[in-house]
Amino acid sequence: MSRGSSQLARAALRVAFAALLIAARWPAAQKTTGPAKPASTKAAPAGDAALVKARWHVLGARPLAMFYYSNDSLGLGSLAAHAKAMTLLGPQCFWIDQDGFVHGEIPAEVLEAARRADLPVMPLVINPGFDRPTAHALLRSTKAQERAAMYLGYLAERDHYLGWQLDLENIDPADKLDYTRFVERVAARLHRDHRLLSVAVVPRFSDAYPDNRPVEFRTGEWGAPFDFRALGRVADFLSLMAYDQHSTSSPPGPVAGYDWAKAALDYAVRRVPRTKLLLGIPLYGREWVETSQGTTSRSLAYRDLTPYLKTNSSEPRWDERWRTAWFQVRDGQAQCTAWFDDNRSLREKLRLMQLYHLRGFAAWRLGVEDPQFWLMAAQFVASQPHGAHSAPAAKKRARAARASGAGQSP
Repeated sequence: MSRGSSQLARAALRVAFAALLIAARWPAAQKTTGPAKPASTKAAPAGDAALVKARWHVLGARPLAMFYYSNDSLGLGSLAAHAKAMTLLGPQCFWIDQDGFVHGEIPAEVLEAARRADLPVMPLVINPGFDRPTAHALLRSTKAQERAAMYLGYLAERDHYLGWQLDLENIDPADKLDYTRFVERVAARLHRDHRLLSVAVVPRFSDAYPDNRPVEFRTGEWGAPFDFRALGRVADFLSLMAYDQHSTSSPPGPVAGYDWAKAALDYAVRRVPRTKLLLGIPLYGREWVETSQGTTSRSLAYRDLTPYLKTNSSEPRWDERWRTAWFQVRDGQAQCTAWFDDNRSLREKLRLMQLYHLRGFAAWRLGVEDPQFWLMAAQFVASQPHGAHSAPAAKKRARAARASGAGQSP
């Protein structure tokens, strides 16, 4: 979209939103302090039927398989090939500013792929770059919170989204209560229209912050602002982002080791109903390159590993404690260490989901996965003890995965 057309689109959206605000506040004698229900609530029966169908499709799924999309060619190709294997699509395409205005759009080709597969869409909305001052200004302003809730409700109705996932991160721990109130406002707005709200949460391991637990299982600053009990009461489900155990700022190690993810679940299930929890699983890996000048790190798509391993004639190792694959090679003066979730380690995470009787899983992100994942996941779902209404569908997905060559590299 050109800059001019983008400005026109934003201007049109603001005009429509202003009209919505006027309608919500009219007549002036109305006693309620909140926005009035729009007149369209009981209208558009065709749209309502589609919304009801999407709600039951998602809330009735066992497991609920949510997949995140970030805009690139890898993600689009994976979405097109495997949309039928998903329950819910979460495009990370929107951001919110400090005044509560929501920006962004989902690419037309992504929406078309979801439409062809009859796949419900629940976009993510973030604070841009996970910027803390932006989140702080938004959360400390009641007016900005109310504007954001109205915007999200308006956009969901206009563009036929099932709802939203809030993915605000790097929030100041002092803003914990304000974030909970923001989630409550957005939930009330979406639930009024029979839409859903989910929240992405960073793992915690204790109620205290800071705590004195071992460093591997310590609640960090990014997890501190999330009140699991309160969020679990108002959201339809939480996505527990059980990844980035090790990151660019840490020594080499698993992105999501088994014991670490299990400890995160032990905390979560004592505070949130299991039927409201999705286990976040990483489809990506991470590489650390250590030289005499220091260490650099980057995330890896699975396909990045194949030529590297062939070139260096290295076989992946398996860590029994973390149940994750890794390798280490030397390239001249540099030592390269990579940890990654392949078909085998992802199966272990799906077993964790089953062990804890969770609603499902949420996978970050499409396009970077081990291509063997799709067949393994379909077979795993088909093997679970479902009711008679869902087992045939799971087996059908497994057959489709085999037929599409899901086990072959892209």
